[in-house]
Amino acid sequence: MSNKLDKIDKIMISELQKDGRTALTDIGKKTGISHVAIRKRLAKLRDKGVLNISACLNPQTLDMKVAAINVEVENSQRLDELMKLFKNCPRTVFLSGLSASNLLTVVVGENFSTLESVIGTCSPRVQKGVRRSEVNIGSFPMHPEFLCIRVSPSKNSETAPCGARCDKCEKYKNKQCLACPTTKFYRGPL
Repeated sequence: MSNKLDKIDKIMISELQKDGRTALTDIGKKTGISHVAIRKRLAKLRDKGVLNISACLNPQTLDMKVAAINVEVENSQRLDELMKLFKNCPRTVFLSGLSASNLLTVVVGENFSTLESVIGTCSPRVQKGVRRSEVNIGSFPMHPEFLCIRVSPSKNSETAPCGARCDKCEKYKNKQCLACPTTKFYRGPL
């Protein structure tokens, strides 16, 4: 199998994007090959890092809010540091370095108050080395309908992945923020 997607790969992926629970036999009927061959192809794509099958959430049904944060940082080294700092943040659903030393981050919040607290307290926007930033806040995305919002089943940490201490934050103390979903201080639904 080459690094390019062939017609069968595209059909398989398209069907799984419509419904990740589509039976392999149903995909096999659409492609003309057996469900065993479909399973092997999917395994190869997964093993090569081309495909990941995961559970995503619909932020609209959870009444979540989203924000796009674009920051320009001092240099590429600081850009790399910020990307490492925020890649494990459970509120980050998209993180990408852009041309020059820009970082685009899409984050989610359970409500506007929490989202505004995150943007103003513990987002890339407020980190050292940021020259300027732009924030756009929305209610939910039209497309994609589902986002890979991370859910943390164990909430036993005192420190968020970015190093923030929610219990020390004024926004958390004043009940303006629900805290990081990975910490024991979290008061939200995730």
